[in-house]
Amino acid sequence: MALSRRSFSKALLSNLPLAVGALSLKPAVLAALTSCRPPASLNESNRLVRSIYRTTVPPVGVPSLGLNTWSLRALKHGHAIPAILKVMKETGMRNCQLLFSHAEPEEFDPDFAAMFGAAGKTPAQQQRDEQERKSEARTSWRLSVPMSYFEALRARFEQQGLTIRSYGSPFGSSAEEIDRTFLMAKTLGASVVNGRLAEAQTDLVAAAAHRHGLFAGIQVSDPRLLAQQLRASPQLRADPDLGDLTKSGISALEFIREHLASISSIDLKDAVVGGGSVPFGTGDAHMREVIQFLVQAGSPVELYIDCDYPGTGTSTDEVSNCVRFVRGIMSA
Repeated sequence: MALSRRSFSKALLSNLPLAVGALSLKPAVLAALTSCRPPASLNESNRLVRSIYRTTVPPVGVPSLGLNTWSLRALKHGHAIPAILKVMKETGMRNCQLLFSHAEPEEFDPDFAAMFGAAGKTPAQQQRDEQERKSEARTSWRLSVPMSYFEALRARFEQQGLTIRSYGSPFGSSAEEIDRTFLMAKTLGASVVNGRLAEAQTDLVAAAAHRHGLFAGIQVSDPRLLAQQLRASPQLRADPDLGDLTKSGISALEFIREHLASISSIDLKDAVVGGGSVPFGTGDAHMREVIQFLVQAGSPVELYIDCDYPGTGTSTDEVSNCVRFVRGIMSA
């Protein structure tokens, strides 16, 4: 059974207790604008302008194409990183969204078979207990692992001229774990953590993103909840998946057009309405139209290859095919 990133996040979060609470947040931009003093030099002035500009207005540019390592989700940590580096270099992709299971120890990997069995089949109690045990062990590890662990992983990418721009991960089950998740992402060199965001965690995640100077990209499942969350903090952005939107009966093209100013990255996946993922260009996600729209709009939004149609769990060849398809549209 093909596993969608949205389904994966939803299943994983079901095993994490949600922290309930709210923090009163003030937008960072307003604080910067009301407290800033005249710059002492031209360089300082330029830095201030760039800081405010990045926070409030997306710069004009062109889409950047990177790899969502969910495409190689079946590979375990030890084998995954070399494969990720190899396919990125071979395809010319310089940036990636690193899946958390490719960064964390293999012993914490979710049991895909237990989480995604036959449709309508509920995991056995023993399987649920095992998932809970892994979740608790992962939390303990996150709260204690030294940041040198992530510095070393970041160095492996940078030595190849590659960048971890986003970190795809569940945010965590408590304020402390959420804060550590953003610290890990920052140490990896990422500027955003992308994940499914429960309503009860909105303020906790926004506060952690603000403290670390990062953004939180919300995987879209409920457009109405998304709109509410985006209003909560300028640190919150949308991270739509074309395929997951399509599966839910939402027009990916209309969604991107309407929400472009609030989007930090887009996962490129094709799918059929009410069905599963399919090879790029053969489904209902309007991939060609979306990419053409972004190019014509001069949007600098990050595009990630999210290759998860059946049979592509470990296939770097399929990732290469997806890259050629997208680049063909971008260069037309």
